[in-house]
Amino acid sequence: MKYAQIFIDNRIRNATLIILIICMSIAWLFDSDYWYNIAVLMVSVSFLLHGINDYIVGKNKARGTVIILWSVLFTLYNLLRIFVL
Repeated sequence: MKYAQIFIDNRIRNATLIILIICMSIAWLFDSDYWYNIAVLMVSVSFLLHGINDYIVGKNKARGTVIILWSVLFTLYNLLRIFVL
């Protein structure tokens, strides 16, 4: 089975949204900054997966590259914000 048949955009979106809802629910329930930070990092992972999907499937390699670059920068910024600032 090819990658394009297994990992379609809707599956990536649905999986990351479900995980994001779970993390935000736990964060709200326990009022925990730790889980809010995990939810923000889940958004970063979601952006990265969408960029990889765009790049590999070949819909738009330039857009995929830009999304990958911005998601990596977004992840690094959030990791610095969480651990350093």
